Amino acid sequence: MNPAAFIAAVAIYILASYISTLRWKMLIPHKTETKRMFDMYMIGAFFNICMPGLIGGDAVKIFYLGREIKNKNGKVECRKLQTGENALAVASVFMDRYIGFAALMTIALITFPFGFGYLQNTPVKWLIPFVVATFVIGSFFVFRFRIGGHINFISNVYDNFSLYKNQRSVLGRCFAYSLMIQVLSVLGVYILALGLSMKISFLSVFIFLPIIIVISFLPLSISGIGLREGAFVFLFGLTGIAEDMAMTLSLIWFFSIIAASSWGLVEYLRFKAVLGSDIE
Repeated sequence: MNPAAFIAAVAIYILASYISTLRWKMLIPHKTETKRMFDMYMIGAFFNICMPGLIGGDAVKIFYLGREIKNKNGKVECRKLQTGENALAVASVFMDRYIGFAALMTIALITFPFGFGYLQNTPVKWLIPFVVATFVIGSFFVFRFRIGGHINFISNVYDNFSLYKNQRSVLGRCFAYSLMIQVLSVLGVYILALGLSMKISFLSVFIFLPIIIVISFLPLSISGIGLREGAFVFLFGLTGIAEDMAMTLSLIWFFSIIAASSWGLVEYLRFKAVLGSDIE
């Protein structure tokens, strides 16, 4: 493995996380330092690699952001909404994930026609259209019918979604940031492939990575381990990539994420007082 390629992939992941932080910050009607939110985001990224699926760290972000809002002047905004700081934290993290997934599905749909030739004889050929359709239908039912709205806390979360109804410019910028983040993810994997001297096209990474990410989201293993590797081997094998090389690429990508996310572990240990007892 070319060390420079690995370092570049780590740097790209950290850059993508910083852009994700800026996106998340736009969804919070509460002034918080970007560095402080970046610390929270990286702590969440670290917990993502320790928990099932790829969203376990969201609970950590919700916890810290809720305490941050509660103990600072953000509680003024919460009083206006009469919903509480935790509901606002959940709403912001949910919308952050929702917009990011919408961007991922957009890229997946754009690249789907280019990859159908590879996928047409496989069990996953209609996976992306099925996931997109489920996402759209699920979004309609969730936002239109306020599923679970009879529960007080969930109702409060829905109330916070009203913050975004008339902020189309903010949502548009968040979506643009999300597209940038997805492109950076593809670039990181492609650079690692080059660092392994693999003959792989940039387009194939664009086609397969959204599918791999969707499969990794399934909460069947810690941080998608096994699911991701199997998807790499299966999908890139369709382009003639040897199983051992596809497996290596998957593991190296995961190791680069671990290396970048270790920032979150350092922040968790170093700033635990800042984010915890210090704001009580």
